[in-house]
Amino acid sequence: MKKNAISRRNALKMMGAFCASTLAACTGSSTTKSESEPLEKYKRLIFFFSATGNSLYIAKELSGADGTLMSIPQEIHRENPVYEAEEIGIVCPIYCFIPPTIVQEFIKRSTFKADYIFCVGTYGANSTIFPEYTSQLAKDNGFEMNYINTIRMVDTYLPYYDMDVERAQDKHIPENLAAIKASINSRENYIRPVNDQEKMLCEGYYRMSGRDRVKPTLTRSEKIVFSTDTCIGCGICNSVCPHGSWKIVDGKSIAEGECENCLACVHNCPTKSISIIPTPPEPEEPNRNSRYRNPNVRVGEIISANSQINYNNKG
Repeated sequence: MKKNAISRRNALKMMGAFCASTLAACTGSSTTKSESEPLEKYKRLIFFFSATGNSLYIAKELSGADGTLMSIPQEIHRENPVYEAEEIGIVCPIYCFIPPTIVQEFIKRSTFKADYIFCVGTYGANSTIFPEYTSQLAKDNGFEMNYINTIRMVDTYLPYYDMDVERAQDKHIPENLAAIKASINSRENYIRPVNDQEKMLCEGYYRMSGRDRVKPTLTRSEKIVFSTDTCIGCGICNSVCPHGSWKIVDGKSIAEGECENCLACVHNCPTKSISIIPTPPEPEEPNRNSRYRNPNVRVGEIISANSQINYNNKG
């Protein structure tokens, strides 16, 4: 070994610290101001939330040459924002058949002004009532969606799915994405219908699980995840968390705070040192050694989109 070489462990710790410091310097406080006037008017403005990169990849693909991407975990800190664009889109994962809590809260506190508004949800197994629920959510908050569709991708919910098995499945993403792109680019008016079987599946799930029907996955991080003995305290878990609900204590990451149950921390940990606490009736992970991030998305992009360092360090 060369005299000045550093270990992989130290390199990862340095990377985590560098990502956090760079993000703090670059983002500043630009998304914390109160907005009573409309923000700059855009051609196509797409808001996204992504834990493992699937929704970020779709958002990037839909943005096109003239599109602008905005992160929901960053934009949610604005007070009463007004967004204007020729077209506005929302891209997010589907959790328990509906939009994640952070996405719902963002929609409720924002005003959207556009000629065409669309939403695309990414899912792995079943999307069921997502289009119907999202359409009603928009109406309840003073606007209407012109287009709502879903696209099947790798299911990243680890208690039920082995990422090695999921990766091996051909879910026809390129052709399905191309069809969605074409529809949005032509401003098609379409909301994917929800059939009776999907409604029954959704109803059965909520009845069996006992989950809240509006915020089914919002919980406390210490009840969901924990770091193992191989944790090196690099801090990437906290940097990718949309609530910033990790802290470093004696060189080890400790989960503490609000949790979206997005599992960004688990999937993006460079040493695979974060595991899920089994919560009956859900099973244990089928493969603790398999993790996932969309191959078209870098971990730095997820950090830039989700990190709460500028908000959790205030005061």
